Amino acid sequence: MHVTVLIPVYNRESFIDDAIDSVVAQDYSDWDMLIVDDGSTDRTVEVVKSRLSDDRISLIQMEHGGCAAAIAMGIEHARGPVITCLGSDDKLMPDSLSAVMPAFENNPRLGYVWTNYVDSTGDKGISDFLPYGKTLVEALISGWWQASAQQFFRKEFYLQSEGLDTSIKYAEDMQLALLIGKTGCDTHHIPKITYWRRIHPHQITVERYAEVVENERLVRRKYCSESAALIDLYSIGLENEIDALRNELLSIKKCFGYKFMQSYSSIIEQVLPDGTKRGELKRKIINRIRNS
Repeated sequence: MHVTVLIPVYNRESFIDDAIDSVVAQDYSDWDMLIVDDGSTDRTVEVVKSRLSDDRISLIQMEHGGCAAAIAMGIEHARGPVITCLGSDDKLMPDSLSAVMPAFENNPRLGYVWTNYVDSTGDKGISDFLPYGKTLVEALISGWWQASAQQFFRKEFYLQSEGLDTSIKYAEDMQLALLIGKTGCDTHHIPKITYWRRIHPHQITVERYAEVVENERLVRRKYCSESAALIDLYSIGLENEIDALRNELLSIKKCFGYKFMQSYSSIIEQVLPDGTKRGELKRKIINRIRNS
């Protein structure tokens, strides 16, 4: 069965070659790669064009509209009945496609599959099976989001949905899962590491963390509004998130590092001003304290 590996990309000239190489190295042969450039301003397009001699690789260029818009464009033009998304700064494991595609071949009702991942630091991701008794939609609305590793989905089920809301710039992976889960198709978790996620300072989830979190909540609100039961799940999930944040804040306030920063913050700001090498040292110290 054919699968399209969809790579949305924006200003990733340093990483896109690695992503492409990881697909070319697959031990599963029935694939094509569709790269959607979201209006990059660096050399990303040049790097991709240098790889187009491989007729399995194609490129679409569009004006900058955000990741959701790039993925929507890619799905529209994808050749495969099954699509998997790859971040332009990440890589697939060599057996990524061969580990998952048989599940789609054996079950025509299977619409959505997620796997496990590992970070470039060596840390394993948090992907897991659905909570007992919950559908994918119910789990996501309630705040569970452990289907965030490599996503595979059948295009025909996406086409049955209303499609991605491209006005929501981030959280496109959660939105995809909700859209396809709402069609009533079968969903499945394969507890195998098929995806390698690069950790670096310019990740969207690092640079735009607050926006990503708010977009995730926006997606959950949007897709629970038609059902009173889902609204209840969303409300309970939100209360749990607030409790978790409150407990985390209390733990931070109890630690020595926090008390030290509170007592000497004005002195620290004078000695280690922002925008300097010493300011960078301050940032590292603060991050170390937060992680302690």
